[in-house]
Amino acid sequence: MDERELHQNLQVALHMLDGLSKMLGHRYEVILHDLSHVENSIVAIRGNVTNRKIGGPVTNYLLQLLRRYGDSAPDSINYRNVTPEGRVLRSSTMFIRDEDGHIIGSLCINQDLTDFIVSSKLCQELIAFQEPVKEDQPEELFAHDINEVMESMVQTELEMVQKPVAYMQKEDKLALVGSLEEKGIFDVKGAVEYVAERLGVTNFTIYNYLKEIRCGKK
Repeated sequence: MDERELHQNLQVALHMLDGLSKMLGHRYEVILHDLSHVENSIVAIRGNVTNRKIGGPVTNYLLQLLRRYGDSAPDSINYRNVTPEGRVLRSSTMFIRDEDGHIIGSLCINQDLTDFIVSSKLCQELIAFQEPVKEDQPEELFAHDINEVMESMVQTELEMVQKPVAYMQKEDKLALVGSLEEKGIFDVKGAVEYVAERLGVTNFTIYNYLKEIRCGKK
């Protein structure tokens, strides 16, 4: 358990973790995130499916949900995930709000379905996913450090441009920064500096891009 002081609603959820873990069993992992600290949001974890630890960061999927919907972000129930080791998961993310309706944390549950899938087709009903994979849903990265999340998000965008950074024009870089802004990367401390380094520009240039992008949305 992280030693930070938690909001009382997160403390209530924290007291449920042991019971949930015991009821669900060893194939499940239950994680509590304090989303006021995205860099080290994991404050409690029961079970071990994704090999993450207390103090680990928020995932890119959570960042994108929060950026896109803010406090109106919907819960995601029974969506499909795959770990870097290739294990198939069924995951659920449920947001926790304060008295004013602001999102302050999330309760995430990951179930390892791999053995069920391998063992028998009779388990199809058991492993059915409730929600189809959305076209714009990214492959969720279970990182141990927030820098891994940033690096993965930026690398994915760079690969989509399909040209070396040295040949990218301002329009390319502006579009890339706009896409990263939409996905919530600039809510992470140090993201401006990292993106500036990868694009070979100054921090001031990135801030100008963001200003241009945000003004254009008004």
